[in-house]
Amino acid sequence: MPGKVKKRKIFLRVNSARGLVLLAAFFDLTFPALKAEAQVTLVKNKKSPYHIVLPAQPSPEEKRAAEFLNHHLQKISGLTLPVISSDKQRGKYLIVIGKSSELKQPDDFRVLTRSHRLYILGGQGKGCIYGVSEILERYFGVRYYSPDYVVIPRATTLKLPALDLKGHSPNTYRNVNGQFSQDPDYRDFHRLHTVDDMFARGYFVHTFQKLIPWQEYFKDHPEYFAWLNGKRVIDQLCPSNPEVQKLIIKKLEQEMKAQPEKKVWSVSQNDNFSYCQCENCRRIIEEEGSPAGPILRLVNAVAAHFPDKIISTLAYQFSRQAPKITRPEENVQIMLCTIELNRSKPIAEDPTSASFVRDLKDWSQLTKNIFLWDYTVDFAHSISPFPNLHTLKPNIQLFVTHGVRQHFQQTNTGTGHEFSELKCYLLAKLLWNPEEDVDRLIKEFTDGYYGPAAPWIRRYIYHLQSEILKTGEWLDIYGPPNNHQNTFLSEENIRAYNEYFDRAEEAVADQPDYLLHVRTARMALQYAEIEIAKADMFGRRGFYDEINGDFVPRRHLLSSLEKFYQTAIEAKAAPVNESGLTCEEYYRLTKRFLETQVKGNMAFRKKVSASPPPASKYSGGNLALLTNGVRGANDFKVHWLGWEGQNFTLLLDLEKPVEASVVEISTLWDSKSWILHPVSISCYVSKDGTNFELLGTQKYEDDQRKAEVSKIWSFRASGRQFRWVKFEVQGTLKLYYWHPSAGGKSWVFVDEIVVR
Repeated sequence: MPGKVKKRKIFLRVNSARGLVLLAAFFDLTFPALKAEAQVTLVKNKKSPYHIVLPAQPSPEEKRAAEFLNHHLQKISGLTLPVISSDKQRGKYLIVIGKSSELKQPDDFRVLTRSHRLYILGGQGKGCIYGVSEILERYFGVRYYSPDYVVIPRATTLKLPALDLKGHSPNTYRNVNGQFSQDPDYRDFHRLHTVDDMFARGYFVHTFQKLIPWQEYFKDHPEYFAWLNGKRVIDQLCPSNPEVQKLIIKKLEQEMKAQPEKKVWSVSQNDNFSYCQCENCRRIIEEEGSPAGPILRLVNAVAAHFPDKIISTLAYQFSRQAPKITRPEENVQIMLCTIELNRSKPIAEDPTSASFVRDLKDWSQLTKNIFLWDYTVDFAHSISPFPNLHTLKPNIQLFVTHGVRQHFQQTNTGTGHEFSELKCYLLAKLLWNPEEDVDRLIKEFTDGYYGPAAPWIRRYIYHLQSEILKTGEWLDIYGPPNNHQNTFLSEENIRAYNEYFDRAEEAVADQPDYLLHVRTARMALQYAEIEIAKADMFGRRGFYDEINGDFVPRRHLLSSLEKFYQTAIEAKAAPVNESGLTCEEYYRLTKRFLETQVKGNMAFRKKVSASPPPASKYSGGNLALLTNGVRGANDFKVHWLGWEGQNFTLLLDLEKPVEASVVEISTLWDSKSWILHPVSISCYVSKDGTNFELLGTQKYEDDQRKAEVSKIWSFRASGRQFRWVKFEVQGTLKLYYWHPSAGGKSWVFVDEIVVR
């Protein structure tokens, strides 16, 4: 039976050290330089004659490989082998670890037995570390399901058969970005990279603002910045301005002195939709057929000044389309992004993704240095069901087919996110070997991570998958669960999913680790039910039944919320979205959301008008939501109304004069979505709708770099009588200087108006 140790690593008593044999398509079993001989017995009856030999001057990777092997040998057998640094390999029983010039790619490895010796060789990068991880996984049965759940079989004897394995991946950079790959053991076991492995610190992406800060230059040199709609704006640089090129080169010269060892530096657009349309830039755009043209010409010029470095730039949103004339220099990296695409179908099979496939082909004809940035989760609802596992393999294969060798899979996943452990496991395996059998990997993972509950978890996974394949509906990386309440999250489907989880929990009721894994996976389903109920508050799937004019909560939904929260605490779940909203905050906001503003609320279901009207793309711009008795929670797409870059006025008609003591309105903060609390709100009341009396003006004076997610603005009415309520809302209009998209239009989102 599994026993708990630090980080919940699991040790299993086994009779032999045989692990699951994972055959990788990229292994070459006929390496001619040396011939594999008889099996090697590394440990026998808890004793070993072996020691590890490193070069006399070992590299960090060679030392890490020895430490990584010893760490796991100690966990498996209780032994730690002596490590010797020497260029002379003396002795019979040796484990020789080192880099080999015969291995052409940095992460290639070779594992060989000869006589009584074991050779673990690698390329000039981390190959020897990955040779160790191959032995641990393939022959000793070690599994890293997550950084906190590692299975390491115990054995008193460890044997290896005659070996001559060569490991190779077509991909030279493999980043599954998220919480798990920050753990060095997990990362090395799964052969993954981090941003710091490639990029200079602070120069990964969206660097125009860092290179030429508008706060420093815009006042005296507006010509350095983008021309848009008849004026200079701080959103982006003007890439065709020769002074901009000189300043960027000067800045990089200074920065490179501080990080001389770093090879890749980003010169890339800020994260907004603006781009310069001055006369020069517009001419280049017309010549090149793409706004990428002026940027690439700038980047090429910078790259020519630093021939020993790689200058990275984005092909993202407005710059995604490849230019017709200019080719990237040899030392320019093109960071191509998939952010706009549907996630329910493989990219190559989805007609809506045809333009991206064209851009991928076009860029691949211009350069071999493409860094592919893909997105594989719902960033606004990371815990919600997001059935896209079936797209991971064909998408990676598509990228590789078109010459992509550098991959950044933005999962941003952490504990509690929808199948985060499984998704990261699959992505790591597929990035190393795009030909892996996904169904086999899913079975292997679920058997190891969920134990006897695995068959029910797989039924849930494949049921979800069959439903999304049936409809082919758009799967949005920022979409709320209620987008799918009539399809894969229908009432009928959710009943079936809950049945699977009930059976799964029953199967592992007496096995706490597996039970916690099952309940953590169930959080996604609970979250979806809660969010759908919030969107349909008083409807058929909402939180409340209306009985004789009273609103009665539905117990099964309240129970789901409490179970969700308790599991989140026990599992130490990650934030529910990329804005960092914790499960605790989500629970608190949802509880507040459920406190209906009906009883004693004289504004309930009264008419509101707005000037100008709200954006129609959020909640349909339906002003009735402002008095529907429900305060919005954390998701700006549900129950909130938004105004972009505008001040606005709201007018509430209570239909008859009332006497009230307080008037309230709520606003939202989500800076990653460009949503800020307003600068101020003024509240007025009137008996006749013509003459208004000011109740008060409130200003938001706290630092909005980290603000409360939802704020209730409360105005004392002191028993006044009035029929009309008017709010004058002054927004920030533009994003503050500290925002990554400083200068872009900011949003104000408001919800429930309450009069008591």
